[in-house]
Amino acid sequence: MFRILNVETNAPVPYATIRFAKTKNDTIANVLGDFRIPFRYKNEQEILNISCIGYYSKKIKLNNLENAPYHVIYLTPKTEELTTVVINSKKKHSTKNIVQKAIDNIETNYPIEPYSYIGYYRDYQFVDEEYFNLNEGIVEVFDKGFKTHKISNPLNQTALYRYKLNSEFAQDSLLSHAIYNGAKQIKDGKMGSAIGNELTLLNIHNPIRNYNTGSFSFVYVFKTDFIKNHSFKNKGLVFLDNEELYKTEFSALKNITGSAYKASGYIYISKLDFAIHQFEYKLYSISPRQLILSLNIEYNKQENGKMYLNYITFNNNFFITQNEALQIESSYFNNSNQRFVIKFNRALDLKSIEKLNNIKITFKDRKLSIYNIEAIDKKTIEVQFKKEDSNFLNENDYTNQALFDIRLKNFQDVLGLGMGKSKLEGHQFRELFVQSVNFKENLSSNLKFIDKGASLNSEPINNVNIDDYWLNSPLKEINTNMKD
Repeated sequence: MFRILNVETNAPVPYATIRFAKTKNDTIANVLGDFRIPFRYKNEQEILNISCIGYYSKKIKLNNLENAPYHVIYLTPKTEELTTVVINSKKKHSTKNIVQKAIDNIETNYPIEPYSYIGYYRDYQFVDEEYFNLNEGIVEVFDKGFKTHKISNPLNQTALYRYKLNSEFAQDSLLSHAIYNGAKQIKDGKMGSAIGNELTLLNIHNPIRNYNTGSFSFVYVFKTDFIKNHSFKNKGLVFLDNEELYKTEFSALKNITGSAYKASGYIYISKLDFAIHQFEYKLYSISPRQLILSLNIEYNKQENGKMYLNYITFNNNFFITQNEALQIESSYFNNSNQRFVIKFNRALDLKSIEKLNNIKITFKDRKLSIYNIEAIDKKTIEVQFKKEDSNFLNENDYTNQALFDIRLKNFQDVLGLGMGKSKLEGHQFRELFVQSVNFKENLSSNLKFIDKGASLNSEPINNVNIDDYWLNSPLKEINTNMKD
């Protein structure tokens, strides 16, 4: 396992590109700077070339590393302040004009010919600081070029070579529901369709690939709407290896978003040929301030001079409303075993009963001291009182339930919903990290392709040798004590 950090701040370097000198494949670090590679690459004396926008590149010889579970690699920032943007010695361009030239040059800088790429794909939910339902796989994406419609063109297809649910992470069938505008909804918008395929939803939200069709608010059609809907600020030059990139900050205009929303981001454009290398977009609601969606895209220039997808990550908020909130169904004091029984209408998260002070029970205004709490089944718990309080109940009419007062805190069901709450909120993530690009698409008739509208869980897996590709980016935190 590797983690990439900023040498000056010790902060993670997200989405760095890791190229392999011998295999010519790539992999991408995740948002925490983490990545992993097969152990055999060390035996093969592979060399890693690590690069990221705004940093000096670094080469790592794997056979020089000690055998250890974790390695930390430090990158050094490389930036340059820019006071005046000059395209040539005779003509100056505004920041907006640079963005316009980048959009005008999409058909020149990006492939309009057929191609394909193989990458690591995953989707998951993030709820209450926990990851759920991590599906991951290896996919090959066949694309007829930027002039074709990514979704509707029948020749733009995707083949699954591996796809599985990662059992190391929590699972919940309700959270995994992929069809929006039904049980699973977006708080401040709509997906606009009932597509149940998270990879298709990821592809729809790529405004660079879909530059001449609709994408999302408030980008809409990137070619015609992006510039008129946003204001732009020059933020200087940054570097990708030795190539200078204009870093431009943008914000959606208030007359477009209204008073309820705020949208902003960054776009990184080559000073050399105006190719868009990176695009970041975040949309927030104002009151309350909450993230609605976040998009990160990077394209890299390949040896044929064209820009191909390096990675894309997209997440949006969602909420699920349940018909029944967690509540007490019945309660009574069982004299036979001297236990107080509480039955709930939904299965409990058993962590709720780990702390005795999560339950307070009084009888005739007397607080009863709790000795132990035990789960009888998924919906039922038994509370054992200290002996003097059990004796007190036996001396009184404990059959009158109106004399008991039960107060619970930190109780929740298995979906994470607290007492009286019937709304579960979280974020849905979809991510694709490209590992290799094929400049000539080979759309084999022997492959089985996915249904773009159906869940990937039900789609066929192709029996293809994918030894050079692997499920990559870990989500969990790692120890960062070791250096390269």
